[in-house]
Amino acid sequence: MMEGQRVAKGGGSKLPWIITGTVAALLAAAYLGVCAWASGKDAILPNVSVAGIDVSNMLVEQAREKIEAAVDQRASDVILTLSYDGLEETLDSAGVRVDVEKSVQDARRIGRENFFTGGFQLLSHMLGASTQVPLAIPEDDPAVTGLIDRMREAVASRDENHAYELKGDRLEMTKGAPIAAVDWDEAKLSAREAWQDAFVQLLSEGGEQMERELLLTAVTQGEGEEPDFEAIHRELVCEPRDAALDLESMEITDHVVGVDFDVKQLQNAYRQAKGGETFSIPVTLTQPKVTKEDLGGHLFQDLLGEATSQVTGAASRLYNVTLSANSCNGKIILPGEVFSYNDTTGPRSVANGYRLGSVYVGGKSEQQPGGGVCQTSSTLYYAVLHTELEIVERRCHQFAVGYVPDGMDATVYDGGIDFKFKNNTDYPIKIQSWTYDNSRGRFITVQIYGTNVSGRYAVPTNSVFDVVAPTTVYEPKESVPRGELILDMEQNAYRGRKARTWRTIYEADGTKVESEEMGSSSYKMRPNTYFYNPADGDPTTWVDGKPPADPGTAVDPGANPPVDPGSTVDPSTTNPSDPGTTSPVDPGGEGPADPGADPGIKPPVDPGIPAPVDPETPPSSDSGLKPLDPNNMAG
Repeated sequence: MMEGQRVAKGGGSKLPWIITGTVAALLAAAYLGVCAWASGKDAILPNVSVAGIDVSNMLVEQAREKIEAAVDQRASDVILTLSYDGLEETLDSAGVRVDVEKSVQDARRIGRENFFTGGFQLLSHMLGASTQVPLAIPEDDPAVTGLIDRMREAVASRDENHAYELKGDRLEMTKGAPIAAVDWDEAKLSAREAWQDAFVQLLSEGGEQMERELLLTAVTQGEGEEPDFEAIHRELVCEPRDAALDLESMEITDHVVGVDFDVKQLQNAYRQAKGGETFSIPVTLTQPKVTKEDLGGHLFQDLLGEATSQVTGAASRLYNVTLSANSCNGKIILPGEVFSYNDTTGPRSVANGYRLGSVYVGGKSEQQPGGGVCQTSSTLYYAVLHTELEIVERRCHQFAVGYVPDGMDATVYDGGIDFKFKNNTDYPIKIQSWTYDNSRGRFITVQIYGTNVSGRYAVPTNSVFDVVAPTTVYEPKESVPRGELILDMEQNAYRGRKARTWRTIYEADGTKVESEEMGSSSYKMRPNTYFYNPADGDPTTWVDGKPPADPGTAVDPGANPPVDPGSTVDPSTTNPSDPGTTSPVDPGGEGPADPGADPGIKPPVDPGIPAPVDPETPPSSDSGLKPLDPNNMAG
């Protein structure tokens, strides 16, 4: 008997499995690294284009510039024609609004939609795969929308035998006649896609132009079937749209008459009619406020308001006034838009061409870039006061400026104080502003043109009250000779006062409509400042207006005596029109210190029209307009 033997069961080595797992882990880690690299990569992936424009490996800014350049150069060369049953309409490609920013972001998003697939997309693009992103065109693009609207109106209005058609203020339908309905939403989508494809083909094939025709088809319903009344409503209904001025093409877009009707009423009338019978229901037509004929014949035909003021001061101030006037010249404000002076003139900096001029800083006059631009904003405000345009934002200066009547100035300051008004008319308005020289000096004129259908006009008036004469203050200064008082010629004195302003509206025949209160303005007083030598002591303590004699200094008995410290002005520099003003023109550049400083300049008020002050509203210091805080800056 043989003794049994124990047989050992052999086991396979685990090493291959370990190696396989290690390799898989390394590959997974490497792939995750590629995914992380793809998601963190700033540049667009290789082999990516936008409508045929290669943006491979570009940063967003580079891609944006390249696409904008291509669109600007070639977009208008695409000619897209929409056709339907013998009718044709052509798209104005120059008016197509391409969303370049969205197009670029769509291109950058390739490989970044999902972290775990980004690595694969990066590798595949590096090995030759490619992706093309279409140009993004907004769904409400006015050029494409206008194309569809024009075709829809042509289909609805042509004189053929339709199953239904608009006739004046009635919708007429024949029961049992075949009905062809166009899906206009689908047509709009197809038009955008056709334009995009044509643009890609234009760039790839070159040539001067690329023509593309898009044929529209309609779904036809035969006899015996009840029409899709909701589809008919979608096809015919539209909102009224005013004619408008396209600022890019400077062409007037057509108006649209609004159409609407009761779907339920159409359905009930159809069911009550006999086969072959023609019936109709009423349609609501809404006329636009502004038609193409109106706009085309009356655009900028009327002078709504104007104002002129004299520009004085240093050459740099005159230059700044001219520069800011040129920035406003030709500015068009569409109905409902708000004009911003700061946005229009841009930052008043040396980099933007502005020079040093006098501005108010904490009650003092200082030299800063853009000093003087407040005269342009003030003259513009004065012109607006001659119109019915809505004032949105306006604040007065710290001190009365003098180049426009009190209460009719508008101070501005970068990043804070602005002058704004709204075009509350039904037509575009345009600003014309310029400076010019004549025998009396430099002047600025601002005119506002628009369409004055009613013939009404406005006349601004003011009432000045609470006048405060300048006081006198003394400041020590070592450089002043002993025994003398020297007037500060940089910080001119200003009379304080308040002014309430009205804007009176008149009909074309001169009949008063209303007197609108524009609020009040409060101007601070600034004293005459005299410098004296500290060794002479405070001039308020001088006896008979003379400082104590200096024992070591002989006094010339023939010399002119010092200025009487009890007087508020220097007789040699007095402005006759304002006893509280030291000079008719502020050498720092704020302009005449008082409105009466130049009696030869008169505001352009309509001749023959009285300038009444509303007697029912007595002057008051209370106002909805806040005076400028003395700590704020203004030009």
